[in-house]
Amino acid sequence: MKSLTNFSMKNIAAVIIMMLMLFIGGTYAASVVKMEMMPEIKDPRIFITTQYMAPPKDVLELVTKPIEKAVAGLDGIKNLTSTSSDNLSSITVELQQGKKIEDAKREIESLLADVKLPQGAEKPKAQTTGADAKIISYLSVYGENDMSQQELDKIFKDIIKPGFSNIKGVNRVDSFGNKDALLTLKLNSNAIINYGLTLDHVSQSIRSAILSSPAGMVDFNGNSQMVRVKSDLDTIYNLESMKITSPGGETLLLKDIAKVEAISESRFFSRLDGKPAIGIFLSKAKGANDVKLTAEMDALIANWKQQYPNVTFKSLFVTSTLIKESISGMVKEGVLGALLASIMILLFLRNVRMTIIVLVSIPLSLLITLLVMAPLDISLNIMTLGGITIAIGRVVDDSIVVIENIYSELVKVHERGESVIKKATAQVSSAITSSTLTTVGVFAPIAFVSGVIGDIFRPFAITLSVALLASLLVAVTVIPMLAKLLVLRSKNIKVHDETQVGKVSGAYLKVLKWSLNNRMKTMLLSLLVFVVTIAGTVPFLAMEMMPASNSDKQVSFNIKMPRETSFASNDLKMKEIEAMMREMKNEAGEPAYEYTTSFIGSGTPDNRLDYLSSMLGAASQGTNAKKLVNETKDKILYLLPKGSEVEGSVLGADAGPAPAFVYRLKGDDLNLLSQGAKLVKEKLKEIPELRDIKDSLSESKTEVEVAVDQNKARLYNLSSGEIVGTVNSWLREEKIGDLKFDNTTFSTKIMLDKSFKNSIDKIGNFLIKTPSGTTVKLNEVAKLRQIAAPAEITRNQQVQYVEVTAKIESRDAGGVSEKATEMLKSVELPSGVRVEVKGAADDIQKNFSEMFVAMIGSVFVVYLLLVLTFGNASAPFAILFSLPLAAIGGLLGLILTGESLNLTSLIGFLMLIGVVVTNAIVLIERVQQLEEEGKSVRDSLVLGGLSRLRPIIMTAGATIVTLMPLALGFSKGAIISKGLAVVVIGGLTTSTVLTLIVVPVVYEMIYNTKTRLGRLFGNKTSESKSTPVTDA
Repeated sequence: MKSLTNFSMKNIAAVIIMMLMLFIGGTYAASVVKMEMMPEIKDPRIFITTQYMAPPKDVLELVTKPIEKAVAGLDGIKNLTSTSSDNLSSITVELQQGKKIEDAKREIESLLADVKLPQGAEKPKAQTTGADAKIISYLSVYGENDMSQQELDKIFKDIIKPGFSNIKGVNRVDSFGNKDALLTLKLNSNAIINYGLTLDHVSQSIRSAILSSPAGMVDFNGNSQMVRVKSDLDTIYNLESMKITSPGGETLLLKDIAKVEAISESRFFSRLDGKPAIGIFLSKAKGANDVKLTAEMDALIANWKQQYPNVTFKSLFVTSTLIKESISGMVKEGVLGALLASIMILLFLRNVRMTIIVLVSIPLSLLITLLVMAPLDISLNIMTLGGITIAIGRVVDDSIVVIENIYSELVKVHERGESVIKKATAQVSSAITSSTLTTVGVFAPIAFVSGVIGDIFRPFAITLSVALLASLLVAVTVIPMLAKLLVLRSKNIKVHDETQVGKVSGAYLKVLKWSLNNRMKTMLLSLLVFVVTIAGTVPFLAMEMMPASNSDKQVSFNIKMPRETSFASNDLKMKEIEAMMREMKNEAGEPAYEYTTSFIGSGTPDNRLDYLSSMLGAASQGTNAKKLVNETKDKILYLLPKGSEVEGSVLGADAGPAPAFVYRLKGDDLNLLSQGAKLVKEKLKEIPELRDIKDSLSESKTEVEVAVDQNKARLYNLSSGEIVGTVNSWLREEKIGDLKFDNTTFSTKIMLDKSFKNSIDKIGNFLIKTPSGTTVKLNEVAKLRQIAAPAEITRNQQVQYVEVTAKIESRDAGGVSEKATEMLKSVELPSGVRVEVKGAADDIQKNFSEMFVAMIGSVFVVYLLLVLTFGNASAPFAILFSLPLAAIGGLLGLILTGESLNLTSLIGFLMLIGVVVTNAIVLIERVQQLEEEGKSVRDSLVLGGLSRLRPIIMTAGATIVTLMPLALGFSKGAIISKGLAVVVIGGLTTSTVLTLIVVPVVYEMIYNTKTRLGRLFGNKTSESKSTPVTDA
């Protein structure tokens, strides 16, 4: 560090040029750095989906179990869960940390290729998700002035979707509510039977007729030309008139056996404020800049508004807007904090030039940080913004220590030269280096925190660490150089007697001497304060994963009607709900919602769930979003049929969904699991903080069971497999492909007309062809009946389970979960049923445990760095006593402000480990310098305390006042910074006061203990180092 200081003092012009370069480079970096809402989160999961037209039990036995068995042995699997529902098998493979997801996906795809699945099952698809699926914008588009839906659909299909898709960085454009051209071929069961046809026979005939492919090459006068055979089925009329030959040799037309319908169908409906609309979701590609993408989207929309004045675009959710709000809010808070810090520094130093010198460290350190973020591929997001804003309160510390010591040395001498500044900087360079490295070192264990929490907080830790290292560089180079230019010859710095003690120093001196003379009393008193604080705060702290934000206005409702509800009935009911929500008023008598948008239907286009819907809305200005959700939910339930369910929540840009209590029951007997779930639900109803209590088995559905009579089937030489295959061919809808008629491309599928399969009797009349060529009705070889069956079957680690879930209506998610778990211990579950607690309790336990381990690791890192700095183990041990003193203030801060104990406040405690030892390092290093000069330990402690009183108070005070605007938490980014700031302010306040007293006491006690041990074992201690007996 000495060489850096000498270089900067000698090469002032070069340093100034480098400062200008940093200002220019940092400013440019700020303009081009990637901006997004949250850091990219690695999702260590692979999703395997397989479609098979069958009920859940068959999907489980024939599809899910074989796939589970195949992938279960894969190395690096952490967890394996599956859901078997109507026509779909969904399996989630969660990987262990360190397992590369792309490698795992390739291995899984290789294993899936060897899995034998039943006929009719589609090929399993293995997919990953994560950053590639991050939605950055949702907008709704609707037509006005009598624009037809068909016109709007055409504009979307031809203009809007291709326009958004062509933006570099847009990964996917999904839509909801637009209509597609659909061609359906509905077969007449009687005609099919009469002619001895099957669905496969008809679909194959159509595929052959529409086939267009190369047939070879011909040579015309030396010119080679391709011959292509093309179908003449270019109109719907020609398709209807297509000839089909029956197995009996008869020739008939397609229209004789099927009804051809060309319709414009929306697989899902969407409305905005009651108007039919198209909902558009845009997802970004990995590494794309949210703000840049949104700017290009806005430019396109502005152009389209001019071209299509009857089309209205309404942006409902845009991440870039939230990012800009976060940046604006946190910049304002940072500037305010810096202003408060400058006022405080000025009050202490009473010198404008010195104050300006210190403040230079803020922009320089932050601009260096921005320059480093790009090469490290770190984006500007809520977490890194929080790190930068928090850093403002810390980057001035090193500069304050340097400039204050320069000031102290200047007032001692009449002849002032560069050597005074060099000497002053050298005296504290070791201390500030050690203190900065320890603060940075506390974040090292964050690198080993796994999962989402590690992905979220790692960029925060890196950003803050870079800012602190930059501030150290500025403190030992720029600050001495500016001191030489601005204050070395200043006449405002008068020479005076440094032994004069002011009122504050005098009071401190009395307390310090009393404490040193009453060491045991001091330690017992400190211990008492610590114990009382722990006992009086920890039991009363609410515990949650992440704090909630009061500024969020967007609300969401998920609506589930009985499974038998048709799509049309669902749509009619949703129109009632939309009208009700538009009529709702807030306390001021104004509309409670700024807008409402609905989505009718869910699932995939090929497996639409007609009974599901969802609503999005935004609470109007002056409306309490949380209260509105509860009120709206009750009104929605009133409108819905019995057996319906509604979930409502406030959507936060920074926080996840509302915490839930999840109680998982595992076992082999589904009936026993169902009995156990009922007992658990009844017990949970006794807890008022739990709402929406339900279990995954409570929802059942009616299905038709076809029980094959093996004896009768054998009479016709039929196997169960042949019967299943025939029934499946009658019931399934088969895609033929895309057909283009009159410049319109139709998605085409063939199926049996619904009128021939809408009752058990009609299904029983399905004809099955026997090996001898005759036919037999299904009800002649099987019994058909309607039965109640589970809507889905879930498994974990290849063991069946049922989950009882409840939403937690309390900030103290951890406390409520613990209470529920304790109460459920009294429930006597059926034999063979095992339990696991999941949800909020499990998340808090896992993530808090990792954070506590990281904090313990940080203490060891700090201690190691201190040992390396001081060259012994005793002085660092005394410094570590400042840590429990910080916990006192941190916990009191949470209680007084009503903040919960969550991950952001735990990061605050982690940061405190590094911050509070800074003051102790500055103090103890000065004490050891005085000891080396020959002073006794007591005199060194007293003089060291007096000489370091002002810089310690200044650095702590600067950090506290800088963080004060963040602790008040007015900006969007306050969700990350508020709890952290409260903890650091409280901890730094108590640790600063107590460190100046307790650390010297511990240091002297350790010294005296070493002295006694030395005498005991025959080692002599220098008398000059002994503690003189003095009165307080």
